[in-house]
Amino acid sequence: MRKRSLIVLPMLLIWATGLQSQGISFHGQLRNSIYAFESDKAHTRIYQFLQFNALSPCKKIGLNANIRVLSDVNQNLDDDLRFRAFSLNLDVNDLFNNRLDLRLGRQFFHPGTPLGGLDGLNAHLTLSRNWSLQVYGGAESTPSSNFEMHNLEDNMVLGGMVQAKKLASSNWQLFFLQKSDDAAAYWQLAGANVSSHLIPWVTVRLQSHYDLKNERLHRMLFNVNRAWNKDLKTYLEYKQQHPQVYANSYFTIFEVKPYQQLRAGADWQIFTRLGLEAQYQHLMFDGEGADRMLLSLHNDDGAIGMLYETGYSGDQISAFFNYGYAILPELVASLYVDYAKYRTETIYEYDDQLANAVRLSYNLGRKLNLIAEYQWLSNDTKKQDSRFLNHITFRW
Repeated sequence: MRKRSLIVLPMLLIWATGLQSQGISFHGQLRNSIYAFESDKAHTRIYQFLQFNALSPCKKIGLNANIRVLSDVNQNLDDDLRFRAFSLNLDVNDLFNNRLDLRLGRQFFHPGTPLGGLDGLNAHLTLSRNWSLQVYGGAESTPSSNFEMHNLEDNMVLGGMVQAKKLASSNWQLFFLQKSDDAAAYWQLAGANVSSHLIPWVTVRLQSHYDLKNERLHRMLFNVNRAWNKDLKTYLEYKQQHPQVYANSYFTIFEVKPYQQLRAGADWQIFTRLGLEAQYQHLMFDGEGADRMLLSLHNDDGAIGMLYETGYSGDQISAFFNYGYAILPELVASLYVDYAKYRTETIYEYDDQLANAVRLSYNLGRKLNLIAEYQWLSNDTKKQDSRFLNHITFRW
C-alpha cells in the first residue's frame, strides 16, 4: 500500500496532460519532499503535494485541489495520517451577467473572521461596482483535513458578509458567522472590519468582533501604518482578543484567559540595499505581562539581528543570521544560524541553544526547482538533533 501511494500524484499529472489536449486550461505544481529524522524511531517520510486549477474552455467552470499523500519508508502509517485534502472544490463563475460566483466543496477562506476549512457552498454576489454579498454554509472540515466529512447536523456552519469597496477611500465589511451541533449553536460572531486610506500616506485598519453567545467582545484590533517617505515606514497596533474554545472541545478543561497586545515598529531603508527593522511587543493578560524586542539589518539576500524576550513567558536573548548567496544565477546557497540563551523561570540558570540550517536551491528553468536542506539543533534537552529535508517541485 505504501508503494502504491508514491505513484498516485504522478498518475494525476499524466491525467492532467490529457486534459490540456482537450482545450482545458490546467495549471499547478507537483512537489515531492523527503524529510529524514530520528525520534524514538528512524523516519524517512515522503510527502507528495499536488496543487492545481483546471479551467474549462468557456472559462466559467473550474476544478481546484490541494492534496497531500504521505508515506514513511521506515514505518507503517494508517490512512488517516497518509491522505489529506486541504482543498478540493468546483467553481462555477460569472453567472447572471458576471454577477454570481459559486464554489462547492472543501475550501479554506476568511469571511471577515478566521473560519478554517468548510465542506460546503460559498456564493459571492456582486450587487454593484462597490457592493457585494457573500453567503456560505456547510459542515466544518475535519481538523486533520482527511478525506472524510463531518456530519452536517453535528458541525454546521452558516454565515455571510456584506462588503463595500472604495467608499470614502475605505473598504468596509459586515459579517455574521455561526457554528452549531445537533443541540444548538455554540459559536455566534458578528462584527465589522474597516481598512481606510482617507489620510494620505496613512493606512488605518479597525476590526471589532462581538461574541453573541457569551455577550462579550471577542476581538478588537486597531492598526495604523504610516509611510513618512519612500525610505521610512512605521506602524502602531493594539489588539484585544478572547480566545474561542468550543463547548465540545477538549480545551474546555483549561482556563481561557483574554489578552491584550501592543505592537510598534519601524522599517528604515538606510541605503539602497540595506534596511533597518525595529519592533516592540507588549503582551498583557491576567495581571501578567511579557515584552519582546527585535532589531535587524536586512537586504534582499537576508538579515542579521537580535531578539530579546522577558516576562511571564520566560527570558531569552538571541542572535540570528539568515543569508542567501547566488553561486550561479540558477544556484542559491543559504545559511541560517540562531544562537540563544533562555530560561523559563527567573530561579533557573540560563541554558544555551544553537539552531542551524544549510540549504541549496537549484532552478532548472521556470518549471523545475530542487532544494536540499540540512538542519541541526543543540540545547540542554536535546544534545544533538539533525534532520534532512529535500524538495523537488515541478510547475506547469
